[in-house]
Amino acid sequence: MTATRVDTDVLRRLPKAVLHDHLDGGLRPATVVDLAAAVGHTLPTTDPDELAAWYFEAANSGDLVRYIATFEHTLAVMQNREGLLRVAEEYVLDLAADGVVYAEVRYAPS
Repeated sequence: MTATRVDTDVLRRLPKAVLHDHLDGGLRPATVVDLAAAVGHTLPTTDPDELAAWYFEAANSGDLVRYIATFEHTLAVMQNREGLLRVAEEYVLDLAADGVVYAEVRYAPS
């Protein structure tokens, strides 16, 4: 069997389904920074690129406790109407941009 490289644009255009996803796990780093500033929440960094790298490292660390701790920051910025609406809207836009046509997304405020 020969492996072939698939064009990412082709993959993006294919229809996809997301069957179990957590809204609080899919925030844009720049949004986390903006919303944290608005509610007075302290982040590990206020640079969106550095925050994205921090999340990536935690998610790929192999340490479940470290990974779960990252949600302290996403949940903190989703505790008011404005934050929750912004996060939900951006999440749907991001799914659509990735070709998702059906999604089952959950949110647990605590």
